[in-house]
Formats: sequence, structure tokens, C-alpha cells
Amino acid sequence: MYLDEQVFNEFIVVAKSVISRAEQAEETKKKLLESALVLFSEQGYSKSSIRGLARMAGLSDGILYHHFPKGKQEILAVLLTQGVQQAMAHLNSMNQNLSQAPLNVVLDALCEMCVQLFSQHRALLKIILRESESMQLSEIHVISQLFEGRQQWLAALLEQRSQQGQIRQMDFMLAAQQFMAMNIQYGMTGLLNLNIGCDIADAEQRQRMIDHTLKLWQVAI
Repeated sequence: MYLDEQVFNEFIVVAKSVISRAEQAEETKKKLLESALVLFSEQGYSKSSIRGLARMAGLSDGILYHHFPKGKQEILAVLLTQGVQQAMAHLNSMNQNLSQAPLNVVLDALCEMCVQLFSQHRALLKIILRESESMQLSEIHVISQLFEGRQQWLAALLEQRSQQGQIRQMDFMLAAQQFMAMNIQYGMTGLLNLNIGCDIADAEQRQRMIDHTLKLWQVAI
């Protein structure tokens, strides 16, 4: 059975129109989310209004509620979910790539991961830091679990390398916790605009910290 050419052409027009509207809807949602990320991080979630958010995005309140019926609460939930999912995907992708790498490469990659996490998600992390206590955000626990998972992974890797004779016997979990704590300190000092600790975004400071850590673990680089 063949479609009449005119019917087929009309079908194509309708299909293109549907696709175009879907693309426009996605673009509008993306614009709202980007505007919300800026507004929430600068003014705080509780002080941000729907009207102010819609105005920043150049849209009406009605359009905002059309895409996010629950208002800014839904928008924040989507921002947090997307941010956590992106961070988890990045962390999970590192496991296989680093499992056989030299320890200095592993530590450097973990530092870079932290730098990227706190730079790419700076606005989102500022929102979480500011609002987590008052709103009891579940996402703060997810982020905590991300770092705990990374610590457990590093501890297991250190134990494996010890069995291979690369490092001495020690409390592997404590060693992993101490190293990750230095990474987290970097991120938090950046969010709070403090000037303390090692700046792992600086290549020279990062290398000094890694060299010192490896000497403590008695590793020949």
C-alpha cells in the first residue's frame, strides 16, 4: 500500500512541526535551568522568586509553570539530579581507566577529577552548600556517597598495590581518606573563597603534594 504523494508531504510537514515544537520545548527548559542555576547560586534558593527567574530567562511565569508545574522546587530537583548523574558517570568511567595505571598517575587523575567537579559544578555546589541544612537536601548525601565510594575504590587499589610490593602495609582506608580529604579541602576553600591548603589546580603544588604522599607510602616513582 502506497501513500498518496500529497498525503505523504502533509505527513512530513506535520512530523517536522512536532519535532520543531519538541526541540523548542527542550531549548526553553534548558534556558530555564541555566537561568535558575545562576539565580539560585547568586541570590540563594529561598530568596529567588518565580517572577525573577522567568524574567531572567526572558519568559513568562506561565511558560515556566508549563514546563515545571511544581515551580522552583521542581527546577532545583532537576538541577541537582542532573549534576549528580553527571558526576557519577564521570567517576564511574575512571575505574577501568586507572586500575592498571602507576600510582602517581592515579593520584594525579583523582586530583584532576576533583578540580573538574568543583569547577564545572561550582554554581550547583554553592546552592547545595547554602541550602542543604535548611532544606535537608537528599542530594548532599548522594555527593557524600560519591566521595566515600571513591575512597573505598582507592583503598582497595592501595591494598592491591601493597600486595604487589609497590607500597608498604598500612591502614589503606585511612590513607585513602586522607588523600581524598585534601581534594575536598581544595574544593571547599574555593567555594568559600578561602586561601588555605594545597591548590591542586596548580600543577606545581599538585605534584609536590603527590610526591609527598608517595614518599609517605614509600613508593618509588
